[in-house]
Formats: sequence, C-alpha cells, structure tokens
Amino acid sequence: MSGVVGNPELAIFFGSQTGNAEDLAGNTAKLAKKAGLAPKVIDMDGFNPAEFANYKRILIITSTWGEGDMPDNAEDLWIATNESNPNLSGVSFSVCAIGDTSYDEFCKAGTDWDEKFASLGATRAYPIQLCDVDHEPEWQKWADAVIPAMAAIDGGASTAPAEETSETSSEPAPAATAVVSADAGQLGEVMSGDRSLAIFFGSQTGNAAGLAEKTAKMAVNYGLEPTVIDMDGYDPAKFSSHKRILIITSTWGEGEMPDNAESVWNATVASNPSLSEVHFSVCAIGDTGYDEFCQAGIDWDEKFKELGATCVEEIKLCDVDYEPPWQEWAPLALSKVACVDSSGTFREELVEAMIAYGAGDEDEDAADGDYSPGKIEQAAISITMRIFRYNPSLAESGYDTMAVALPGHASIEDALVAVKREVDGSLTFRSGSDAGQNPLTGVKANGRILPADTTRICDVVSDGDTLTIEPIPGYDIVKDLMVSYDRYDSERAESSPWMDADPRQGEKLISGAAMGIMTSAEATNLHTLADVGSLQLVNSMSDTYDVDDNYSGPGIALQRWVRSQDPRAGSKHVKKMFDLMQGKGGVWDEADISSIQRHGIDGSQAADSLYEARARLLAEYKFTGRSGRLVKHYSRSVKMSGNVNETTLYRSVLGPLGLGSNIMNGVSLRMMLGFTRNGGPIMRGFQGMLVPPAGIGKIPNMFNGKIANHHEVVAIFNELESRF
Repeated sequence: MSGVVGNPELAIFFGSQTGNAEDLAGNTAKLAKKAGLAPKVIDMDGFNPAEFANYKRILIITSTWGEGDMPDNAEDLWIATNESNPNLSGVSFSVCAIGDTSYDEFCKAGTDWDEKFASLGATRAYPIQLCDVDHEPEWQKWADAVIPAMAAIDGGASTAPAEETSETSSEPAPAATAVVSADAGQLGEVMSGDRSLAIFFGSQTGNAAGLAEKTAKMAVNYGLEPTVIDMDGYDPAKFSSHKRILIITSTWGEGEMPDNAESVWNATVASNPSLSEVHFSVCAIGDTGYDEFCQAGIDWDEKFKELGATCVEEIKLCDVDYEPPWQEWAPLALSKVACVDSSGTFREELVEAMIAYGAGDEDEDAADGDYSPGKIEQAAISITMRIFRYNPSLAESGYDTMAVALPGHASIEDALVAVKREVDGSLTFRSGSDAGQNPLTGVKANGRILPADTTRICDVVSDGDTLTIEPIPGYDIVKDLMVSYDRYDSERAESSPWMDADPRQGEKLISGAAMGIMTSAEATNLHTLADVGSLQLVNSMSDTYDVDDNYSGPGIALQRWVRSQDPRAGSKHVKKMFDLMQGKGGVWDEADISSIQRHGIDGSQAADSLYEARARLLAEYKFTGRSGRLVKHYSRSVKMSGNVNETTLYRSVLGPLGLGSNIMNGVSLRMMLGFTRNGGPIMRGFQGMLVPPAGIGKIPNMFNGKIANHHEVVAIFNELESRF
C-alpha cells in the first residue's frame, strides 16, 4: 500500500498481566492495518528471542507487575533475551509501557525492554511512551505517531517464517495481505491521503442506526475511516465537506422521513447545497405493505443526484427482513466509495481489486452488530442539568443546577465526568468501563431508568431542555447518585436462580458428571427471555419495588423465569422457581407491569417476559389463588357482559372466607350492598355515605347488562382462546 516501504509485516509483542496490554496490542494492530501494514500480534510467552531479528519492525506493549517486575507472560522471554543477547542491528522498534505512578518502579518493565533493544543494536523508530493507569490517551498519542514511522521504514524482503507455532495472534493476519502486496502500486493510488467516510442514518426504531454501525465496521476492511452520523441536527451545508457518503434510512408512516431526519431533509430542500464533489449511495428500509415503500430513501437518492452528487452504487430497497438486501448492498457500496481517491476522483477501474481486497479482509463479526463506533456525531446542545446530591454524614439532600453545553452524542456519564472535573470534584457516581456497558451505572434521567455510561444526552433531552439526574429508586443511597445494590444481591442469593439440573445423557464435566445440553434454538430463546442490559436497573423500573420491601423485583423474577424454561433444569428446580414466582414477593406483587415498559428497550423486553411468565403461572396453577381467580373472573365478567362487575368480581375472588375476613372493616358489607371505593357522580357519593363505613363511591349494578354489539367482545375472546 502507498506509504509502506517493502514488506509490510509488523510484529506487535505484548506483555500483559491483566489483559490491558493485550487489548492495546490488538487496537494497535487495527490501526496498523488501516495504514497498510500487515501486523502480527504476538504473545511473549514461549517466543524464541533469536527470532526477533526476523522482523524489521517491532512494537512492544507491556505492563509492569509488582515492584518493577515483568508480567508473567514476558518473564521467560526477558531472561532468555538477557542470556542470548541476539544481534538486533536490523530491527526498528518502539515501546509503549503501562504502569502506575504510585509505584517507585513506574513502567520498569517497558523501560527495561527499551534499553535492552537499544543495547542489542536495534534502532528506536519512536521514543518510549510511559502510560499511567489511565493509559488510553498516552497510548493513542504513541500509536498515532509510531505507526506512520513504522510504515516509512523499509521492511525489506519477507524473512519471517511462514508459520510461527509460538505466536498467539489476537488479530490474525488478514487473508487479503497477498492482494495488498501484489497490488500495492494499483490500490495504493486510492489508499493514500484522506480516507474518511460519512455514514448518515435516519432511524425511527433503531434498525437503520444498527445497520449504520455494522456498515462502519465493514468499512475498515476497505481502508476507509468511517464516522457514523446521526442526521438529527445536522447542517446540510456540511454535506459538501465529505467526498464519500453513505445514507441508511428507514421510512416512517406514509412515506415520511423518520423523526431524526425530518429537520435536515427540510433544510436540504430549502438550501439546495451543491454536492458536485460528493460520491454516495443509499440503503432504504421500508415495508412493502405500505404504498410509499422506502420513500424516504428514494427521496434522499433523488435529491443527492439533483444536487450534483455522483451515485456510485444504485439505491437498495429493503423490506421488513432487511438484513439480506443490506448484506448485498454494503460490500458493493463500500468497494465503490473506497475507490474514490483523495482528490475526489472515482477510480472505477480499481473496483474489482477493491472488492477482492475487502472480501479477503472481511471481519466475520461485522454482521453480528457488535461494532460500537468511537464517535456517533451529534450537534452540540445547551442544557440545564439538575443533579441530585446527598451528603450521608449530614443526612442532607438537594439539587445542584448548572448550565452546560455538550455534544449531543456525549453520554450522561460524560456529562457527569465533566461536572466532576470542572465544577465539583466531590460528585459521586458509578462509572462504566472501556469494555462496554456497566450494569451498575444506572441513573434516573428525567424519570427514565437508564445506564449512564451508554445513554446519549440527545436521546433524553433536546437543546434548551432541562436534564434532571437522580439516583435509581429501590436501593439505599450511598452518596449523591451512587446506590447500594446489597438488596438485590441478598434477594438474588435467597431466590437461588442458578442451574439445578437432572442427570441426563450428554456432555461430561471434568469431574465426569453428566452435563445437560440444549439446541441452538433453545439457547437463543433463553437469551431472549432476559435480554436486558442490567437486571439491577430492571428492578428500579418497577413502581412497586421502591415501596414494597417484600417484593423481590422484576429483575429477580426474570432470572427465575429463565431458569424455569431452561431444558436442562431439573423438575424439582422448575417447581421451586414456579412456587417462588407464584408466592409472596413473586411476579404477582408487581402492581403494574405496563409501567416498566416506559423505560425503553430493556423495560419493554422485561415486561414482555413478565407477561409471559404470568400467563404460564395461570395455566400451571389452574387459575387458583387470588391472582388466578381475579384473572379468571375478570375475563368471565367482560366476556359475558362487556363490562366489569366489580361487586361480583370482589365476591368471586375472595370467596366466603375472604369476605368474612373483611367484615370488621366494613368492606365486605359495602361490596355486598353494591358499593366500591371508586369515585362517581356526586349524588351517588351521598348515597354511598348512607351505609357506613362505605365512604364515598358509586353503586354499580349487581348484574351488568350486556353492551351493544356484545358479539364482537365474544369474538375477541374466542380468538384469544383459540376457539374457532
């Protein structure tokens, strides 16, 4: 590839105790691939130091363990290198060292390797980089500088062994390396210079946004540098700043733009910017059941052409099952926009070579949706933040209010970090991690229970709005936004939501005991039942959990439900899970499952599973118990008359003994006489007061009359009950 001299091979060695250095080695390899190098990530454990000389370019990324010691996987290699002292006069190298400044021997392992390589004749391509505990910024600075330096070094002829049994590659050498080497002069013409790609998404339910992320992950295989951009708030005048654009959009309603694309579409139509230097393609998602199938995508395609942009791949129209057509479109669209060189010229003659290159380097995970772009650009917004504060030593609470301006794509945690860094260092909250969502970072943001580390500000508020951040309900507050999850942990331990399987034929554990097995379909179903980011946060979504100390919560109920549906679970364990869900503190203690649904995707999934669990319990226990009888008689009342007869429902659910237990408080007497606690017309309120202690209420009919068109109600029930 252009900019890489000779053999593109780059060896990246890692010495890692906890995995941080190994992760950085993999990330460095990805950046190196984009620069045209062919990286090999090599575990130091078991490597022969005599083979260092086989590589012209070497990067070492290592942590320090204990008091200046090598990490375990690098110790043997370090000793062997000092014993053999190989000649490394032809090697160019650089070291990135991870450490902790609180130790006297800060980054000692890295400095030892740096000094040793220099003493053996190797040449420093870039000075050693010392990284503290927060190593990401220092590593990024080093990687940005060292990779171009390595690319400029003559790699010579290929001298490394064809197979290295001692190497453990976390980033396998791509199959397309041979294409790069053979066609360096050809593809190198387009691979140099600006390789940016803007991927815009217009999404109503998240499908188009998901495809944009997947497309971005694939784009790296074509030597592109993708940025995923939310259309919401985007200035159409900036379209012309991009040489390469892909648009992925859904259609809403009767041919309308999704909500996040509406304003930029109107602004584009109004301003008509010149896009003569832009090369683009569109993928449209729709539903053939509507007359205006994929109209939003068609509108963008036609508009871009009208404004002078060059369509490199014709629009792809995707039906409800959008994955297969998207998979056809993405490689073609990416191959073609990748053939737009830094001057903005489309090199059509190179498309076939680019297709081969991209296909050979294809990441199998691209279609799995596990790509998380580093930056999904959103316009900056100015908001007012109200942050709950609690001082445990004084038992005082209140709110801090401040005006802030942040990028819309910043997370709630990003906003809290900025406040902690620039306003009040005592602000306390749980932080996420580089590995992904932390299930314990939940906050209550404008009434919604959300993970602070992955929720974008723009998904909660708009410009000029107020963002109120509070601790999640249901748990004791430790300080400010931090809560204690001890309640959840103890309830989970008491519920025993773990596997208790019957002996069966199947795979064997190391101990020799039989292990149950299940099919892929069964495993997928189990995963779907509790497919939520945080069971702790699901508990907080419940309106009941915060006020009922006896309720174990919907998160615990979900775990029980999953175990009861696991085909490997023993019959006794299944019965135990059912009994726990059915009994006190179980799933029937949830006052309003629908209230959980308002908390986004996780809440909706949790609610669906809880409804399913309740339906199964009703059948399992044959509509017994108060909850079962309530459902049975409620349904019977509605089916028979189209109305709910509250008086007869009350008597049917409680039965003679239940009615008798309520005689002393007057409720049973009141109900038998036709009163309820619900409010009604004022005259009926006065009538209700005639029978103490009835209070104010209405007088329902003892026997409800059937509503008009009652046959339609019966038809609905027959459909639900599968009666034809």
